[in-house]
Amino acid sequence: MEIIIGGRSFYLNSLGSQMDQGFISLYSAHFGHQALCWEDFESLSIQFFTANPVPTGIHDAYFNNFTTIWNDFLRLGNYDKAEDIWRRALSPALSWESSNPGKFIHKGTPYYFWGMTVLLRGDLDKGYVLVHRAVEEDIRTTGKPVPDTPGFFLASLNYAEVGQAFRDWVLQQAQYLTPKVEKYSSQYGRNFTLEDFRKRFLGAPPSTDIVFLFTYTIARLMRFEAIPKHAIISKFGGQFEAHLLFDISLVIDAALRAKNPTKWKFIDQAEFLSQRASVPLTNKQLQDINSAYVANFDKTLEDTISGVLVLPDGTILSRIQSNIAVAYGVRNRGAHEVSFVPAILSHFNDILQILMNVIFLVADFLY
Repeated sequence: MEIIIGGRSFYLNSLGSQMDQGFISLYSAHFGHQALCWEDFESLSIQFFTANPVPTGIHDAYFNNFTTIWNDFLRLGNYDKAEDIWRRALSPALSWESSNPGKFIHKGTPYYFWGMTVLLRGDLDKGYVLVHRAVEEDIRTTGKPVPDTPGFFLASLNYAEVGQAFRDWVLQQAQYLTPKVEKYSSQYGRNFTLEDFRKRFLGAPPSTDIVFLFTYTIARLMRFEAIPKHAIISKFGGQFEAHLLFDISLVIDAALRAKNPTKWKFIDQAEFLSQRASVPLTNKQLQDINSAYVANFDKTLEDTISGVLVLPDGTILSRIQSNIAVAYGVRNRGAHEVSFVPAILSHFNDILQILMNVIFLVADFLY
C-alpha cells in the first residue's frame, strides 16, 4: 500500500481497510502534523488482532509498519522516541493477550527493534534482555529451539547471515574476536579460524544458554575496552575485570561439561580437556595447582601466566597446560571470592587471551 503525505511516498503492508486507515492516520500524524487519538489506534489494533489471532506472518506485517517512523526517530538521534514507538506498538498486543489468556501475538519484531535501539544508545543489559525476549517469541512461534530469525542471529553472533537489520553489531563482535582466534592458532600451531568457531561451536552449541552468555560477555568486553585504562586502575576496576573473566570461565566449564557430562567439578573437566588436547594433566597435578592457588593466588596466577610454575613433581607446564591452569584458577576463585586480585588488574588482557585460547581449544578439539 502506497500513501502520499506532503508529496512524499510511504509504503506500508496492507492489513485490511480499518487497520490501513489506522496506519494512514498514524503516518499523517507523524509526517503530516495531523492530530491522532492514540486510543482510537489501539482500539483498531485490538480489533485487528481479534480478527487475526494466529501469527501466520500478519503480525510481523503489522509491526513492520512502524519501522519507517522508528527509522525517522533514529535519523534525528531521538532514541527516547525511537524506543517509545515500540512501546506503543506493543501496547495493544499486550492488552489483547491479557484479555485472551493462552493466546499470543507474535512480538519478535518489536522486541528485536526495541532491543536494537537500546543497544545503539549504549544500554547493554536492557538491550540484550529485549533481544532475548524477541528470541523467546521466535522460538514459541516457530517451534524451533534455534529459530532462523534476526533476533537469534544477534544473540548467537551469527555474522554470516546477511538478513538481519543489526548485522553491523554482530560484525563488530566478529572483528573483535578475529585477532584473538588468530593468536590462538599462532600460539598453538593450529589452523583454526573464526569461521570454524562459528560453525562448530556458536552455530551448533550443546546449549543455546552457553552461546548466549558468551556473546553477551563479548559485548561487555567490547564496551569495557572503551574505558580509559587509567580510569580502571582501582580495586573495583580489578573486581569488575575478574567478574568478566569469570563469565568467560563459566562458558568454558559449561562447554566442557556438555562433552563430559558424568563429571561436574571443573578439576575433572580440566583433566578431560588436557587429555583430549594431548597435553595430559593428572588429577593429582591439578590438585597441586589448586593448592598453590589457595596458598597464594596472586603469585600462582603470575607464575602460571609467565609459564614458570613448577609443580611438586618437577613438572613445568607447557603453554596449553598453563592456559588450562589459568582457567582453573579463575573459575574456582570467581565462584568463591570477590576480593581484589592485583595480578588480574596487572595482566587482564593476557588472562583474557588465555581464557579465549581455552574456549577455542575446547571448540577445536571437542566440537
